[in-house]
Amino acid sequence: MFKFLSAAADTTTTPDTDAVVAESNILDKIFSFDWGLPEPLQNFVNKCIEVVVVFIVLLILCKIVDIVTKRMRKRMQKRGVEKTIVQVVYYLSNKIVKLLLLLMAIAFLGIDTSSIAGLITAAGLGVSLAVQGTLSNFAGGILILFLRPFKVDDYIECQGTSGTVEDIRIFYTHLKTPDNKVVLIPNGSLIGGNVINYSTKPTRRVDLVFSIDYEEDFMKSKELILNICEKHDLILKDPAPAVRICEWAPSSINVSCKVWVNNGDYWTVTFDLLETVYDEMKKAGIKIPYNQLEISYRDALKQQENESK
Repeated sequence: MFKFLSAAADTTTTPDTDAVVAESNILDKIFSFDWGLPEPLQNFVNKCIEVVVVFIVLLILCKIVDIVTKRMRKRMQKRGVEKTIVQVVYYLSNKIVKLLLLLMAIAFLGIDTSSIAGLITAAGLGVSLAVQGTLSNFAGGILILFLRPFKVDDYIECQGTSGTVEDIRIFYTHLKTPDNKVVLIPNGSLIGGNVINYSTKPTRRVDLVFSIDYEEDFMKSKELILNICEKHDLILKDPAPAVRICEWAPSSINVSCKVWVNNGDYWTVTFDLLETVYDEMKKAGIKIPYNQLEISYRDALKQQENESK
C-alpha cells in the first residue's frame, strides 16, 4: 500500500521495463525539514522525528484498539455469551490487530516487511523444534475452545490441582484454588490428561464415613444419622439418604453416609454433617473408638496357665 502511494506521488519509467518505481518516501517528504545542518546529520534528525511520530501514532491506535475490544467484550457479556468465548475472542482480536498495526508502522518507515516475514518464517522453523511443548499448549488451547470440556467458573481437578477456572488463555489455563492461589496449567497437559469437572452436573453426592465402637448398637447410630440428614434443609430427599455399614475395621465399625445435594451446597453440607453427627453421638453416649491394638504374650500365657493348674 505504501509503495503504491509513493509511486503515485512521484514516479518515473525506464525505457527497458516501463516499470513504475518510487523515487522517494512519502514520509521522507513530509519530514524533510531544513535545520541548517550538514546533510547526513539533517537526514538523521528527520528520520528520528519520523520514527517518533510513527511510534506516537502507533501508541494512539493501540489505545483505540484496547477501547474498542473492551467495549466489544462488554457487549458480548451483556448478550449472555459464554465467558470462555468472550475471553478468547477478546484476547485474540486485541493481539492480532496490534500485530497488524505494528507491521503497518514498520512498512511506513520504509522497512521491507517481506524480508521480516521471511526472517520470522526461518526463525519460526528453528524455534518450533525447541518449543514443541509450547506448540502443544497452543493446540491444546484451540481444542479447549472448540471441544469445551470445561468453561470459565467451572470447578475442576487436573494435574494434582483443583480449583475454579478463572481464565482460559491460548497456552495456559488459570485455576484459582480455594485458598486464593492462581495456578497456571499448560493446555497441552489438560487435553492429554484426565480432567474432573465438578460443575457439569447440577447435583453432587456427599460421601462420609463415621466410626462407632463394636459394642455400640448400629441401628441406634443409623437412626441418629438418618434423622440428622432428614432435618437438614440442603440435603435432597430424592435420592434419599443412605446409611449402611461399609467396613469392619480393626478398631471400629465404619458406617457410610451418602446424601445428595445441589452442587453449590456440597461443602456446606459436608461440614454440617461432620459437626452435627459428632455432637449428637456425644450427646447420645455412642462411643467413637480410637485405634486399638491388642498384644498377647504366648510365653506369659502358658506360664499363667501352668501356675493356675
